[in-house]
Amino acid sequence: GTYNTISGTSMAAPQIAGIVAQLFQAKPSATPADIERALKSTAYKYGTGYVPAGPYTSSFDKGTGLVDVVAAVNVL
Repeated sequence: GTYNTISGTSMAAPQIAGIVAQLFQAKPSATPADIERALKSTAYKYGTGYVPAGPYTSSFDKGTGLVDVVAAVNVL
């Protein structure tokens, strides 16, 4: 009863910051572009509505998808 579900960029930013830190720890020589590529290329797509957005796909309400940290580390 004391928990709440909230969403939006203010909630996503600290999550992604922590994930990015983990990815840099896994591969300290990675560039920011390497990290972005790893996150976007391994994101789990759920539902429909994804459209081409450069070399990846995105959706208005779901972005590139749900982060898969293990998959992202494996492609770094």
